[in-house]
Amino acid sequence: MDPIFRRSSFYYWTSLVTYLALMGRYFVTRDWSAFEIIPLFMPIWLAGAMLASEHDESYAFLRTLAVTDRAIVRSKFRAILTSAVVQWSAMVVVSILRRHDAVSDPSTVVYLTLVGGVALVVVGWLQVGIWRHGLSVMKPVLVGFMAGGIVLILLDLVGLKQVDAWPALSRTWVVQWLGGAPWVSSAALAAAALVAFRRIMARGIRVKASSEACL
Repeated sequence: MDPIFRRSSFYYWTSLVTYLALMGRYFVTRDWSAFEIIPLFMPIWLAGAMLASEHDESYAFLRTLAVTDRAIVRSKFRAILTSAVVQWSAMVVVSILRRHDAVSDPSTVVYLTLVGGVALVVVGWLQVGIWRHGLSVMKPVLVGFMAGGIVLILLDLVGLKQVDAWPALSRTWVVQWLGGAPWVSSAALAAAALVAFRRIMARGIRVKASSEACL
């Protein structure tokens, strides 16, 4: 196995296990708001895994491997993509199983796909930012992103519980409209996210090749 992918995957798989262990039970026991709130933690968990992975690696380690900058970028992005796909798949399966409880509906799949696609793109850009500016510069950005995300999620949760007219993200008219054909809409959203992710990876290859930012 690719040594970079294997080493990075440890952190992404650890993140995935903790995400599903901590959040998964709410998917199967709580009301529809679980499908509003819990998916929003996905980009935070992915960013945390990336930060841990980058902390564990160094320029010296990567230079000991007989790999090109292109191979490094592809391995890193493959780890991000694999983790995101597994998380998305698990959430979609649970949402389908809970339709008989009227906890989720076809638009839930669209919402999960939308959140997953945004997470993929955002974390991809953060990874490129590390190669561009170095981990020392990007670490505060990553920490701020994760902390700010948690605060916003908590505000959304409180709003859903305390304010009757709170605008739920998963029930906006766009999501509901796309939910009229959930699998077609989800396929289109996933394809758009993958195209964007691939372009970000291409950008990462160029940045990595032209920059010696500390990894």
